[in-house]
Amino acid sequence: MLALVMAGGKGSRMGYVEKPMIKVKGKRLIDFVVNELENAGIDAIYVTSPHTPTTERYLHEMGMVVFRGEGRGYISDLFLAIRENEITVPVMNINSDLYIARTGIILDFLGAYMRSALPSMSCVYRSGRYAGINAFDPLLGEQAEEKFIIDERDVINIDTPEDLRRVENG
Repeated sequence: MLALVMAGGKGSRMGYVEKPMIKVKGKRLIDFVVNELENAGIDAIYVTSPHTPTTERYLHEMGMVVFRGEGRGYISDLFLAIRENEITVPVMNINSDLYIARTGIILDFLGAYMRSALPSMSCVYRSGRYAGINAFDPLLGEQAEEKFIIDERDVINIDTPEDLRRVENG
């Protein structure tokens, strides 16, 4: 399965910084996602935008496949990447600003998705909040979705300064 790693946001809730480049416990957030995908053997396209030039440069230097979206929003850039890369099979979309504390979470998610009878799956915390890891079939339009429940300590979606402090203090 191919993963589209969404790395083009404005970072507005974090003071307009490139969240993928934020260092947490000595590593950039994007590195947690890169490492997890590599450990799972999953190919990825990293979707950047005009808002994330440093992230884009960093990914190019690492030899990653990069697609530059227009920066009009997560969903807009996600579907632009799908259309422009002619993706016609199920795909994962993953936020680039995840602190992944438990190695193997992507493999666990992917295994659950492959066993599911539904065409779409989202990784969620017990609270119901989305964790930033999803899979779906881009050809089906609106889809029934299964939830893959994870512990909030396994993957933390860094959306706010409070999320960042929780990781650094935890």
